[in-house]
Order: sequence, then structure tokens, then C-alpha cells
Amino acid sequence: MPHTTMQRFESGIPKLDQILGGGFAEGASYILQGSPGTGKTILANQICFAQAAKGRSCLYMTLLSESFVQMFSFLGSLDFFDMKKVPDYIYYASAYATLRNDGVDALLHLIVNEVRKRRPSLLVFDGLFAIGEYFDTAGRENQFRRFLNELGALAAQNQITVLLVTNSDRRPSSPEYTMVDGWIELVDDLSSHQPRRHLIVHKHRGSAILRGRHEYRLASPGMLVYPRIESTLAASETTEAASGRLTSGVSGLDTMMGGGVPECSTTAIIGPTGSGKTTVGLHFLADATADDPAVFFSFFEQPARLIKKAAGIGLDLRAKIEAGTVKFVWIAPGDNMIDEIGQKILDVVGTTGARRVVIDGLAETGRPLADETRLRSFLRALNAKVVGMGSTIFYTMEVPQLFFPETLAFGQFSGFVDNTLLLHYALSGHAVERRATLLKVRDSDFDHSGRIFQITDAGLVLDQAIDAPAGGVKTSVPPPQQGAANSGGVE
Repeated sequence: MPHTTMQRFESGIPKLDQILGGGFAEGASYILQGSPGTGKTILANQICFAQAAKGRSCLYMTLLSESFVQMFSFLGSLDFFDMKKVPDYIYYASAYATLRNDGVDALLHLIVNEVRKRRPSLLVFDGLFAIGEYFDTAGRENQFRRFLNELGALAAQNQITVLLVTNSDRRPSSPEYTMVDGWIELVDDLSSHQPRRHLIVHKHRGSAILRGRHEYRLASPGMLVYPRIESTLAASETTEAASGRLTSGVSGLDTMMGGGVPECSTTAIIGPTGSGKTTVGLHFLADATADDPAVFFSFFEQPARLIKKAAGIGLDLRAKIEAGTVKFVWIAPGDNMIDEIGQKILDVVGTTGARRVVIDGLAETGRPLADETRLRSFLRALNAKVVGMGSTIFYTMEVPQLFFPETLAFGQFSGFVDNTLLLHYALSGHAVERRATLLKVRDSDFDHSGRIFQITDAGLVLDQAIDAPAGGVKTSVPPPQQGAANSGGVE
């Protein structure tokens, strides 16, 4: 028997199509389930208007009491709604009176007649389980199976995709879930301190779906879907370790690292508040060039404040910002979702082609948004994707210990960090010193001695090694030259 490829159509929501393994299947039937307020009607209409924009017709039938005038008034605030597509491309019809007055067989007859008349590519049937009260109590399940069989046959014969929309929360073993080709559920989770909406694809025949709870939000564009970062990671997005080096922007740190920051690596800058973590990130940013652009993601300080802070230590970033070499992205606190943040980071890195990426405070921001296990998986996948784009990443992470800790838990970063720079305080007589200690550098020897550093109006200056005599420590490893970032690139 010859192999046939499943024909699909795009929903108009690319990330939903990604979760579905390529979009909806033509001639298939789906249940779209969710409690009131989860966005079912918005999603169903958004799909209809996406089809109408391509010149394809849709039929929207409902058993609900809500009038279409009322529905249109609500949909009118959404960007996708275009009344000019009604009724030529999207035809709305109420089937409630037919079901109430004449029964289920008359309802099926009405659906068949409307399909023959409108020739839609998509049929949305809203209020599916309202027909249950019109079945005989004794034979309700069998009658419901018959109804679904009729709809499924109609979809297959006419190559129509059927979307059955319902508020009902029924058991997974209920017959309708075994008879349809796909089952999508929208969930509004109010159980935690951070309310979330999730989209779950329980079933999609013949498709490699992305499993799990995928976050979404309802906004003026309609439904915005954010697949789990982990579920979208492909082997092709990872990269082998590069042999080149990037300047860190701090010459003493480059010397300590044995010639600079390994290209396409991840560096965790760990330290207590005020220890200079963000300052190191600004130095890394300031060494960006047109061939080696940089982006700084900030979760705590707004760009204007960071630019002023950089100027205060001798780093003038304004010209590079105007030239497009450096970009600041402020992710404000508020109703953020962890995968929404991840998608924004990936989009910006992809758009800018950033080779230098500083992510300041993501771990602290992510803790209220995901449990420890999920956050660790998220960060690993996000890191792999960004490094896979050819970027070198600096993460900052705050720890409570002011002085050199006896034990140091990397937390969510422990599984994928290549390089670790610890910034901490130390008592020297009656004075408090800032000190920097490298704990590891990927596949490279490095200076294991801690160093005293100061943050001055000329930038961060690493002084002599802590136990070295006056005059500093000699090293045989020269610092990298500016522009060496392009050596040993990823193939």
C-alpha cells in the first residue's frame, strides 16, 4: 500500500502548530475542552479568522444561548477580528432552536445541509455536550457515539476539520475521547500564588505532539502560546565546544581564565548583593563589536540605570547601542510566565545574532514561576538553545553568603555551567575587601589563586593575587587580543 502524507492546515498560531506536530489534520475531528473563561471561544474564532485570511471558508455553529451580536462585541477588541470576513468566509449559525424543537436527528440534518451549502474547510461546533439532555437516559452513551460517528464520517468524506468546543469536564475514559482524532484541553490554574493558564494536547492521532503543560495568555492578538522550552529542544540545536576565546572586558580576568572566556560557553557569576556581578556583565557587554554583537537581559535594573552605571565605571555604551552593536532588554516584574521569558530571550538572540549574552537575575526571577525541578530543566534547555545559536553566556546568580562559603550550591546552574566566577567579601584587618576566585574554566587550566579587586571610575580592576608579593603575579598566559572572538568559530 502506498504511503500517504497527512494533509494539515495551520491554525494561525505557529506555536500551537508546533505543539500539535505540524498543525491540525484535514478531515479530522478534535475536542477543545476547558472551563468557562479559559479562552475556548477566542481560540476557535482565531483559527477561523486565520483560515479566512487565506481565503478558506469556515462554518461556526453553536448550541449556546449567547447571541452572535454579543460574541462579536467581545471579539471586536481582538486584533484578528475582521467583520468584513463575515459571512462570506465565516458563516455563523445557531442550531439551538433546531435541537430544542426537533431533536438530535434534525440537528444532524441541519449540519449536513449547512456543510453542503457552505463547503467549509473548518467546522466549529460550540456547545457539544448540550445535546446530552436530549438523549434517552438508558441509551445515552450509544446515542452519543452515533452522533460523533456521524460527525466524523462527515468530516472525513468532505475533508473538513471539525472542532468540537465544550465546557464539560468529563472522564478521560468517556467515549468521545476515544472516537475523536485529537483532544486539546485549556486549564486555568488558580491554585498557586502565581495564576497560570496551560494548554495540554492529550491526543493527536498520527502526530508527534509536544507533551506537557504549555503556558498561554489571552491578549489583544488573541491566544499567545508558549511551548515548554524543554519539549522543543532538538539535537540539531546544540553545538560542540568551540576552541576560540572571547575577551571578558576585564584584562585581569582574561589572564586568570588562561586567555579569555571560552567561546560558546556558559559562565556563572556568583556572589552576594553588591559584589559586582552586574558590573562584570557590563564589561563583557562593552567589548562587543559589529561582528561580535551583545545583548543584556535585565530582570532587576532598567536599561537607563544600567547605562548610567556603565558610564560611572568608564564604559560608554551609548554609541554601541545607537550602532546596534549592544542591546538592552528589560523584562519587567509582573505577570510573567517562565516559558514566555524563555521565548523572548530566544527571539531577541535570534534576531540580533548576539554572540555575547548577559542574563542578569533569571534564576531569582524564575523561582516563583516554576518549582526547582522544572526551573532546572528549563534553564538547561534554554542554555542549550542559546549556546546552539553560537552565543557565549554570562549568568548572574545571587547567594546569601558574604564571605567565601564553605559549601556552594549552584542550584539550577549546576548541570550545565562551564565556568564559575565567585565574587565575595573578605576581612583584611578592619577593612572589607572584594575578592574574585575562579572555581572552574571549561577544558582549560586557569589561575586558582583568588584576587583582590576594586570597582573604580575606570572599571573593575583585578589587583594582585591574595597571597602574592607586592607587584603581582607573573603569568605566562597573555590576555586575548580584541577581535580574537572570531577565532576558532563554530562549524
